[in-house]
Order: sequence, then structure tokens, then C-alpha cells
Amino acid sequence: MQPLNSRIKLLPAQVPQQWELIKYITVKVDDVDDKNLQPYLNELLHALLNGKAQCFLELNQNRSVVGVCITRLAVDKITGEKHLLVQNVYAFEVANGETRKQSFDFLKEFARKEQCSYMSFKSRNKRIWELGISNGFKEKNRTFEFYL
Repeated sequence: MQPLNSRIKLLPAQVPQQWELIKYITVKVDDVDDKNLQPYLNELLHALLNGKAQCFLELNQNRSVVGVCITRLAVDKITGEKHLLVQNVYAFEVANGETRKQSFDFLKEFARKEQCSYMSFKSRNKRIWELGISNGFKEKNRTFEFYL
């Protein structure tokens, strides 16, 4: 049986050492127009440095990074409920069902520790929707846009 991967939360002071990696996965995963990318990255860096966003690294048994997850703690403006927004997840290796479950359980435990009522994510990717549903997420709404 393969040893379990470990997961760590970067401290804000550790973010600069991992910034190139964080930028790489953000560009790969987050749906941001090129014209808005620099302000988006600036806001993300600021949020990570002041603790409003969190970056988790998944390390294999050789201590190599095999996954990255960025989250934000947020409060619903209507209900006042605190929740964990999973901003993005990126894997450098194909994850099996057990690895995905362990990662999800890790995020659930973090959300509970932070006294969140629920977790949420947004995605245009149908495969991500399926993974969310397989982990107990329920669709809340869909957003449609019409640009003028």
C-alpha cells in the first residue's frame, strides 16, 4: 500500500517562496481573462499575505509538491454563515478516489476548525461538478452572463 500524502497550510510568510508555483496553478485553473490577470494575481497575493486566503500544499512521501489548493474564508452577506470557498485545486499527478477523498476530508476538517457552516466552489468544468457531487456537494445555482 502506498504511503499517504501529507498536506500543509502555508503560513503567510511562506507564500513568497511558493509564489511562482501559486501563480502557475492560478493561471492554469482560474478562469481569468488575460487583461484582468495581473490585478487578479495582485489581489490573490495580497489575500494570501494577509491571511484572507489560504494555500495548502499536498506533498508526496519524497516531499515533492503533487497538489495545490487555494481557499478563502467568507461570510454569506444574507445569512451571516461563515463558509469555506474552495477557489481552486490543482494536481500534478492523477489522483485516485482515495487520494481525492483524503484531500476532501482534509478541507472539511479545516472548515470545521474555522467554524464554517459549509464549503462551496465555483467552476465551469463539468468534471469538477461531478467530483463535487461525488463528495456530497449540491448544486446551489448557475450564473449566466451576457456581455455587451
